[in-house]
Amino acid sequence: MIIDLNKVTEKGIKIDEVVSFGEEYLKNTSVKECNNVKVVGSIYLSSTMEIVLKVNCMGSFIVQDARTLEDIPCPLDIDIEEVVADISEELQKNSKNKQNTLDILSILWQNIVLEVPIRLTKGDFKDMPLEGDGWSLREE
Repeated sequence: MIIDLNKVTEKGIKIDEVVSFGEEYLKNTSVKECNNVKVVGSIYLSSTMEIVLKVNCMGSFIVQDARTLEDIPCPLDIDIEEVVADISEELQKNSKNKQNTLDILSILWQNIVLEVPIRLTKGDFKDMPLEGDGWSLREE
């Protein structure tokens, strides 16, 4: 999602898009899939002349069950308010061409990854076996 920074004013640019994150975003994370995320909000110029991204992301992502390795869909509903402090550094990292544009997809992904649980299981432990090959659970 590329934003033309020349069009960003105090009124802002409205954002209402559905985005998907490809393999380059998913690698080195526990997320297996993150598609059809609805992004609604705006990007505007603050009174201190900083570019502010203020959006809400709604959708879901898929992670693996820590116990059974089954896919578990997790709901996603987060509010993001990000100040692009050093615009020249952000432009160098996130721009595809150097014509004063900003790709906010990586900023969104960084905030979504913070919402991913470290471990997740969908079942309860009532159906867990109390003994196995060479081990058993004892109460003392």
